[in-house]
Amino acid sequence: MSVRFQFCMALILLVVNVPDSAAWGPQGHRVIGLIAENHLEPEVKELIAEKFNINSLAGVANWADRTRKKRKEEGSWHYTNIEEGQWTYDAERDCPSGACVTEKIHEFSGILVDRSVPLRQRKDALKFLVHFVGDVHQPLHLGNLKDRGGGTLRFPYKGKDVSLHYLWDGGLIDWGSLSNYADRLNEKVSEAEVSTWSLSTVSDWANESRSLALKVAYNVGEESLSKVYIKRGREIIDLRLTQAGIRLAHLLNKILIF
Repeated sequence: MSVRFQFCMALILLVVNVPDSAAWGPQGHRVIGLIAENHLEPEVKELIAEKFNINSLAGVANWADRTRKKRKEEGSWHYTNIEEGQWTYDAERDCPSGACVTEKIHEFSGILVDRSVPLRQRKDALKFLVHFVGDVHQPLHLGNLKDRGGGTLRFPYKGKDVSLHYLWDGGLIDWGSLSNYADRLNEKVSEAEVSTWSLSTVSDWANESRSLALKVAYNVGEESLSKVYIKRGREIIDLRLTQAGIRLAHLLNKILIF
């Protein structure tokens, strides 16, 4: 076997496996950023642009996925795996070191709100929050520890063998124009929903994802995905993208208006 052939095969395998490692996929995170931008207070949007030199939340939505490729210790920050059979998140049990998505949202919120922290550090905290608020809303980012949030469960989908985690990261969605997709989701949201969703906590977000993971995401056939499952999955992904965008905007409004 030639060195060139081995290199090509390795490259093919790398490309095939990339989607399984993504968090919401770049499309989902950008959609969350686009929705959030529509719900930022004008003074907060102006502050983010002028103080942090960030003109688009969607533009920085995938920054945290890029940094974790360089800093391996950040890998666990994007999810919180739960022991099988447990229905709610418990920080002492599930994240004793604080190196998981739920606790990192608290940590980076504290950094962003502290004006004594250097600007560069606060800017990084802001970019982490844009990403992690999205991650905690993906049901299988609160998946079972034993299967790595559905990462080891494989299913055929559209001619490919993919993980359950990949499907819920957005693999079930035909995205098209991301701005149009975000607009469609945003148009469906009522003022009552915005108000209700904004009252929730990070633990609420995590527990919602955990419940959806156990009730829906893992409730799949052993060999194939049914049309009913795919339809329900797409509905839930749309809901979670929307909730993440609304809640991200509320969090930033709360932190940056003081």
